[in-house]
Amino acid sequence: MKKLIFFTLLFAFTAGGFNAYAQFGEPEVLEKEKPRNLFDEGYRTGFGFNFSLNDFGVGAGGQFRFGLNPYTEAIATLKISALKDPTEQTFIDYYFGFRTVPEKYKRILSFPLYVGLKKRFFAEDISDNFRVYSSLSAGPTYAFSYPYFNDLNDNGFRENDRLIYGFSEQVNDVFTGWKQADSHWGFGGEFVIGIDFGEKFNNLSSVQFGYTMNYFSKGIQVLEPCAPDLTRINQAPINPCGVGSSDVVQVGENAFAPLEKANDPRKYFGSAQISFIFGWMW
Repeated sequence: MKKLIFFTLLFAFTAGGFNAYAQFGEPEVLEKEKPRNLFDEGYRTGFGFNFSLNDFGVGAGGQFRFGLNPYTEAIATLKISALKDPTEQTFIDYYFGFRTVPEKYKRILSFPLYVGLKKRFFAEDISDNFRVYSSLSAGPTYAFSYPYFNDLNDNGFRENDRLIYGFSEQVNDVFTGWKQADSHWGFGGEFVIGIDFGEKFNNLSSVQFGYTMNYFSKGIQVLEPCAPDLTRINQAPINPCGVGSSDVVQVGENAFAPLEKANDPRKYFGSAQISFIFGWMW
């Protein structure tokens, strides 16, 4: 009788344990919430002001966006930015505050027009207010170059020391020399990885990290094409650079130094870049 009562109680506790275990099993699997996107919410077109910073300086312009499907947009970017030679170094006169770049020959302003595609990634894994994307775009680039200094004798070299050359050619400000500008046509593009921020899709706030480049097949003479060989005073030029009206530089009352080729035109301009875009969608 005691054994019967024991096994009855054991069975009751065991059954109750299995029942309790069943009640605390795995919960039902919930379906993932579908990510929101501009396309489905009716925002198909957008415009933003683009501000960029790279090795050449600052740039500014605008960007149009047009939705193609929930996670893909067509983009068109037009902006203005400077171009420089990567070897340029700026020096400052701490007595008078003058800024100068040794060997600089031309300033360059570029106007690239890039058209491309923008694709959002990780839409189901990252919150909608932190939309990760990448874009690839390319297109034509118009640029014009104008003199960095007043080349009085038109020899492609800046006489910058009165003690050596008897006079000094002054550096132009950024608004001087435009009448002597040369036009250039090239091709460029950029690749970026960026983030669109915000819960409200009608506001456009983006930050981009990437690489931008421009190529000019004929090249642009950024640095001085000529330089005097001061070790060959009063000797005839052996390898004149062929730019300007003279193959020599006066270095004294009755002395001269031959001009030789110094820097070739630069064809390729590339730089890492960070951009900020602020605008709206509709």
